[in-house]
Amino acid sequence: MSSQLVAVVIAVPAGLAIAIFFWSLDRVVKERKQTPATPSQPRATPRELVERLLRPAAESLSQRRTAGGRPTLAEDLGRAGLNITPAEYLLVRIGATALGALIGLFRFGISVGPLILGAVGFVLPPLVVRYLQRRRRDRFNEQLAGMLQLLSNSLKTGYAIDRALDTVAAKSPPPVSTEFERVTTEIALGTSVEDALSSLLLRIDSPDLEFIVTAILLHVRVGGNLAEVLDNISDTLRDRLQTKRDMAVLTAQSRASATIITGLPILLALGLYVFVPGYFAPMTSTFVGYVLLGIAGFLILIGNLLITRMTALES
Repeated sequence: MSSQLVAVVIAVPAGLAIAIFFWSLDRVVKERKQTPATPSQPRATPRELVERLLRPAAESLSQRRTAGGRPTLAEDLGRAGLNITPAEYLLVRIGATALGALIGLFRFGISVGPLILGAVGFVLPPLVVRYLQRRRRDRFNEQLAGMLQLLSNSLKTGYAIDRALDTVAAKSPPPVSTEFERVTTEIALGTSVEDALSSLLLRIDSPDLEFIVTAILLHVRVGGNLAEVLDNISDTLRDRLQTKRDMAVLTAQSRASATIITGLPILLALGLYVFVPGYFAPMTSTFVGYVLLGIAGFLILIGNLLITRMTALES
């Protein structure tokens, strides 16, 4: 009875997904028949088809995130440095979910396995995006002190703020150069300095950058010796960065312990599953085994979160 219920739970969403896919495909075919292509009209590329099918869902999700006070999908992808659209991101997430479910179906058959692997595929893309956001933000923060020094020197030579930002974009390493190239391009196209820097804050979630942008905007509006202010901020950021590096050294042992405590049970379970399948079979073939695996994974996650929280370096 339980296997039939699981089969229904898997088959119904899969059938709905297939029906929605073919319905969307039929809509695209009908639109093409209603507006026949001329010899000068190019055919839609796969990327355009993805945009046409998934853009409404992406816009609806972005609106819900905005209503909840969260960044939109486009802002999240921009912070991660990914050059894909929200519709393409949704396609990747749907594909990861389907791939996980198919792998589970081929490996475990009609059981809870496809549901678990499908859920893993569903949550994996957001985790990757958050990891890329943290890595890009950390790299950006490490380059802020050098960027401030370059900006200050440009202002001391008599450059205006827009010309100084252009110098930063030309002589800084990425991701600072990439972001400030976009800022200078927006300014060249007619956007004000305030709006261009405000857009930069939406792409880079950094309190240090917000402090710097505030100082620049105050200079643009009321004037003052911006070079001296930037020098002081640069010294402060260098001291903070050195302090964070010292704290990272002091907490290295605890963070390594968290990694070992988290990874060792998982590697041991995978080793038993691969090399001694008969010994580990009750954990993957019975309901009690799945419950115990879920409890073990939950406890590992809680332990990792506690150690990570205790050794976290606050910005």
